[in-house]
Amino acid sequence: MTNKLFQILTKRFAKRDISKPWVFWHKYWSRTQRRIIEGPYQDRKKLMKRLCQKAGVRYFRFHAFRHFGASVLDVANVNLGGIQRILGHENRTTTEIYLHRIGDSDRDAMDLFEKVMNESHESERVTHQMTHSKASEKE
Repeated sequence: MTNKLFQILTKRFAKRDISKPWVFWHKYWSRTQRRIIEGPYQDRKKLMKRLCQKAGVRYFRFHAFRHFGASVLDVANVNLGGIQRILGHENRTTTEIYLHRIGDSDRDAMDLFEKVMNESHESERVTHQMTHSKASEKE
């Protein structure tokens, strides 16, 4: 997970309504019921596509967060039984499937990806500013 995506999700978590059982909770107009409905996002795929696009990362499924969370707990030395209970797995081997140790090479690759993305966005911003300043000089 890149720092940018982590920041977006952390911000979303901080702004959540703590009285609701979900982080991704919203009100929306139901065309089929012709009324405003309040509840969790039903279309997680659409939500994830928007979050990934905003963070500048390739789309991945929402379920990957369960794997990520389990791996974070594993790295923090939470025992396998605790992780199993948190994930709600009956079988210990199912929990073991969720554990993916993130190595230094993976972290280095994510850091490099973020650096390139930031440089690319900065280059686009400068080009955009230069284009607009030239246009205003002609006027």
